Parts: sequence; C-alpha cells; structure tokens
Amino acid sequence: MKFVLALHAHMPYVRAHGVWPFGEETLYEVMAETYLPLAEMLDRLWDEGVAAPLTLGLTPILIEQLADADVQEGFSRYARGRLERAESDVKRYHGGPLEPSAEFQQAFWEHTIAGFESRNRNLPVAFHRAQERGQIELITSSATHGYSPLLGYPEALTAQVRTGVHTYRRRFRADPVGYWLPEMAYRPAGLWTPPVPGPPAGFRAGVDEFLMDAGLRYAFTDAALVEGGEPAGPYGSSKQRAAGERASRVLELPSGLRMLARNRETSLVVWSADHGYPGDPAYREFHRKDPDSGLHHWRVTSRQAQLGEKAPYDPEAARARVRVHAEHFSNLLKKMAHRDPAAVVTAAYDAELFGHWWFEGVDWLEQVYRNLRASEPEPVPARVAVQDQAVSLTLPEGSWGEGGDHRVWLNEQTRDYWRTVYEAEAEMILSTRRCHDEHLRTLKQMMRELLLLESSDWPFLIHTGQAAGYARERYREHARNFFSLANDLHSGRIPANLADLEYADNPFPEASPHHYLPRDP
Repeated sequence: MKFVLALHAHMPYVRAHGVWPFGEETLYEVMAETYLPLAEMLDRLWDEGVAAPLTLGLTPILIEQLADADVQEGFSRYARGRLERAESDVKRYHGGPLEPSAEFQQAFWEHTIAGFESRNRNLPVAFHRAQERGQIELITSSATHGYSPLLGYPEALTAQVRTGVHTYRRRFRADPVGYWLPEMAYRPAGLWTPPVPGPPAGFRAGVDEFLMDAGLRYAFTDAALVEGGEPAGPYGSSKQRAAGERASRVLELPSGLRMLARNRETSLVVWSADHGYPGDPAYREFHRKDPDSGLHHWRVTSRQAQLGEKAPYDPEAARARVRVHAEHFSNLLKKMAHRDPAAVVTAAYDAELFGHWWFEGVDWLEQVYRNLRASEPEPVPARVAVQDQAVSLTLPEGSWGEGGDHRVWLNEQTRDYWRTVYEAEAEMILSTRRCHDEHLRTLKQMMRELLLLESSDWPFLIHTGQAAGYARERYREHARNFFSLANDLHSGRIPANLADLEYADNPFPEASPHHYLPRDP
C-alpha cells in the first residue's frame, strides 16, 4: 500500500490590510505555529535520515506573502513582542500552576526567532531546499484560491491557474505537476448557467481541462465526489466495486488528469471534533488566551468544560499523548495496508490544522514519519502514487464543503459578491482587448486587483461569520480599486494612485493580462 500525506497551506492576502481581528497577525500566528515548525521538522528528519516524502501545497498568494520583505519584518517584530509577553508571564506566574506553560512559551518564542533568522526569514526558500534535496514535493494551486466552478468566464479560470503555475516557476525554478483544487471544488465539462446574471450560459470545459492545458497532471478531490462519480472505463465498471474502494485507487478523468481522493478513515481521526486527536484533554486549548499577554496557558481539559474551567497546560503530558496518537495512526495505516495492499491511501489536510489549530500537530506528523520508517505502508510523494494503474471515472460537480455542493460560497449572503466578481471579470476581458501597450502597467494592476477579488476566502468568511465585515470590506475594496483603474484606463489617464496600489497589492510581478485575450483555436 502506498501512503500519501498531503498538506494544503493557504492564507488569504492580508499584507498591508490591517492587523486584527483578522489581518496580518493571523498570518504571523500561522507562520510561527505551522510553517516554520514544518520547515524545522523537515530539516530534523533529513539530518537523521528519516524519509518524510510530504506533498506540500503552497498557494501562490501565500508564497508571495511569505517571501515579502515587509511581511518578514512584520513577523520578526511580532515574534519579539510575543517573547516579551512570555517573559512577563514567567515572572507573573512564578511558583504557580501556569509556570510550566509560561516557561514553555518563553522557550518557544526564543526558538522561533532563532529559527526564522537562521533561515534568512524566507520560508519558501526553506521548502524549496527540501524539494531540491528530494525530500518533499511542492505543488501549486490557483493564484488567489479562486473558486473554480463559479468563476464566470473561461479567461478568469485560465488566469487563476496559469498565474499559479508561473508563480511556482519563478519561486522554485521548476514546472509544477500537482495542483490543489481550491476548496476541492470541481465542475465537469457541460452546460453551465451562472448563479447570478452576468456571464453567458453555455457549454464550458471541465476544470480538469484547464489544469491539463496548463501542464498540470494531477490534483486532489474529496471522497464524497468520488462516491457520486460514474465509472468511465473497464477497470471501474464492475457494479461490485464499491465507491469507497474506488476512492482508494488512483483516478483518471476523461481529460487525462489524475486524481487522488482524500481518505475518510484517516480524516476522521484527525479532523473530527468528537473523535479526532486534537480534542484530547492534554492538548493545548486554542480558544482560551491569557487576558494580559494573549498567550495560551491552558489545555483542552474536556469538550464540555467552559473556557474558565480549563486546566493548566502541561507540555510534557501533551508530548506523551503525541506519541500515543502517532502510534495509533501508524497502526491504522498498517491495518489498511493488510486489508488492501494495492490501495493508495491519501491523508489530505489543511496545513494550518497542524501547529496552529492543533498546537502539537507538527510534532505528531514528525512522529508518524518516524514510526513508518522501514515498515508498511510505504510513504510516497503524490507524483509517485499517481503512476499506479488508474480507475477511469467521471466526477460530479461539487466541493468539500457542507452538502458537497457550493452552498458555503454561494448563498443569499454572497450573491452581491458574485455579481461584483462577474462584472469585474467582464470588464477585465473588455479592457484587455482594447488596451494599448502604454497602459500595460495599469492593466497589470487591474489584474492583481481582480485576482485578489476572486479569492474564495471572502465568501467563505461571510458565510461562516468568522470575519464577515472584514471580508465584505476586502472584496469591495479590491472592486473599488479595480473599477477606478478601469475608468482611468478608458480615459487614457495614468492613475494618480497607481504606485500606492502597486505597493499595497503587490503579488504576481509576472501578472499577464494576455490570459484574458481570445485563445487561438
């Protein structure tokens, strides 16, 4: 049995767009608790000769932020500030039940600052180094995590996918092979009607065809979509072959794109709020923060306990539970390998679960790889797994979200968002076709604003209510910038605020408006 462990790392564009309650500090938290610890884990395992063939997806918009000098300096200030808070807590809690946690926090932030500086503050370079030495595989995604099935025009999806590919090439000096579907959202070829007025209805190519056209060869999907799929070839045609078994095989769509489906069993023990490892009483509580320092000094205790009833965090007890849960997961994989030696089991998660939401998660990942050393199943990067014999299959339209459809991103609360997106996409296509070379700089910034507007994070945050006001202001801000630039473009003016916008919204120097031009037949 082959085992693929895939992490999808993504954060929306928050650089220069506020700090709190949702802004740059959310990125800094994840840098400290997830991305830097992952880079350190890979270095440790490499030095010890432990195979860790992680498949790591870094979205282009995340890469651009992690490599940005302003973000790097902002994180350095943030980490130094957290260290000062931890030092204060050590004095404040000396001799009390929170002292072990306070001392742990101080050591954590000292280590974080040293680790960040030793990697020259550039985490994409650290991951690139791991890929160059053959340890991991890096994959790409759409430029700003645009929600592929609902983008209104083929040109818009082309721009999202190809800008993601170009960013990967610039940063990692290689062509990507794998791709993470934003929100695992997919639409097959067929007739399409826009959910709100704007784009024309009609036949649309499948999302997979856009990926193949950009040189990508595999992606990930959710088990629920596979269960709703129809066999399209002799290998998958037997009615005796259960959908669950198809999900443990390499899949191939009619376009030739290969797919790996997220395994339900391995997802349950990590994701489930009721049965997953992160809910263990010994692990650090995410939601309770110290009222003075804002640091975490309490443990989960129990899911029924109110925040004020949480017990002090014991780092040593948490480490002991990491070993137990890693052993449990390793044994689960061995049982699955015994049950189906030909299976390809894909454990795919959001990277931010590990370290950020589940503080001990990166330690758990490291221990899992140690446990799998010289034993079944064989951990492999996704590019190796997809070489196995494939099941030919068609997939239905859907996503990983609630109900398996688009309702998380498309609902009454988000219809204005989609009207705005469609209006901007239509304007981008029109402006590109009318533009002269002397206005290319304006057009490139319009493209950046459109890509940022199309981020799936804005409708997601509106639906969940996590930061609905922030998300609405962000997408409206990018729309205002976009249409202001378009008005200046049509008037033949150089926008007075162009340099300011190029600083505030600065990703994708290779932004190519040519993606919005008619394609050659």
